[in-house]
Amino acid sequence: MRFIVTTTAFTSLLVLSSCTPFEAQLPGSGSGSSTTPATPATTATSTSTSTAGTGSVAATDELQLALTIHVERRDTEVNNEAEFGAHVATLETLSDLAATYDVILNFELSSAFVEAIDQWGSTFIEDMTAIGHGISQHSGDQTTAGLTGEARVAELTEQREAIEAHGVTVNYVSGACSTDDDWVESAVAAGFSAVTGITEYCLASLDDATLPDGMEWIRDCTNPSICHDPIHVGTERVLHPWTTSTSAGWLNDDPSGGLVIVSADDATGFVTMSQTGEADLATSLEQWIEMLDTYTSSTVDGQLNVLNTVLSIGPEPEWEVVEAMFAEAQARQDAGELTWALLSDLVAQAVAEAPTQAADPAVVYTDTSSDLGEGLPAGGGSCLPPACKPTGGTLP
Repeated sequence: MRFIVTTTAFTSLLVLSSCTPFEAQLPGSGSGSSTTPATPATTATSTSTSTAGTGSVAATDELQLALTIHVERRDTEVNNEAEFGAHVATLETLSDLAATYDVILNFELSSAFVEAIDQWGSTFIEDMTAIGHGISQHSGDQTTAGLTGEARVAELTEQREAIEAHGVTVNYVSGACSTDDDWVESAVAAGFSAVTGITEYCLASLDDATLPDGMEWIRDCTNPSICHDPIHVGTERVLHPWTTSTSAGWLNDDPSGGLVIVSADDATGFVTMSQTGEADLATSLEQWIEMLDTYTSSTVDGQLNVLNTVLSIGPEPEWEVVEAMFAEAQARQDAGELTWALLSDLVAQAVAEAPTQAADPAVVYTDTSSDLGEGLPAGGGSCLPPACKPTGGTLP
């Protein structure tokens, strides 16, 4: 018994049925190249990662919806082909489901996953880019922890070049921030135009004049997995990528800056599936509809409008919940309210747009409650509500 999800622009009806528009057939295990994943009916053209598709980035007053897939590190899959094959199979199943609902995925690959790709001769990167999905780098896997200066630049460059050896151009990096005073400068030096996966942990690099009032506690956080919420900067600032050139002042928009900051917002269903693989269908869909309502009604004419959200794999997600969320977004895409987008395209557009526009307003931070909680080890430990914020962010 499965759910068929039918949608209008703003509502979703769940109907019990013995069939479904998507049957989650796991592809074969192994290198990930034994099956050909389905192709989305409509994809966006990318100058950096994709050869498929029929269009380019849509008009700037339309919401550009980007779904980034954090392909989390599994250290054992470098030495265990069966485990790597199972990881790839889950990602291919997600790609097949995305094709059913015209969804574009932006895969951000951990260094361990890229190493396993090369170890087992997988064509995962080539297969996904041929479909029209995006490929980029996920450095939020602690591979850059403790590195500064030339060492940090070298590590980021090595990770980028390992992916680009598969015939793609990587123009942004996920999860590259740190509490150090040079992470922005290092990303630029390593050849990136943008960074995603911005969390509250990144705020610790800001100078005292730029750090939002009430966020002083972030300087005591030494565990990025605890201080892991996306930054709470409000809908207006989330929608519009901004540019910076300094780790000490990256929260302020500098139109002449060398690095684009792509913020994000949490979708409850994606958050809980990233953590455990499970999610409540009704709760997830209700919050997803509310979030899409908010962002589609808040776009600004004459600028790039982006909603970036994240699903980590990780655990195998609850496919019925993913399907329901995809179906709701497809109805809105059909209605002309939004379009799924490649982040690499949006980054290129943000780079071109920045010098032509005035700086965005200063950030008004909307939630300064601490993630550290009472009674936790210094720097953060196991932190669950109500001791900490209930939002439970999943980035980077």
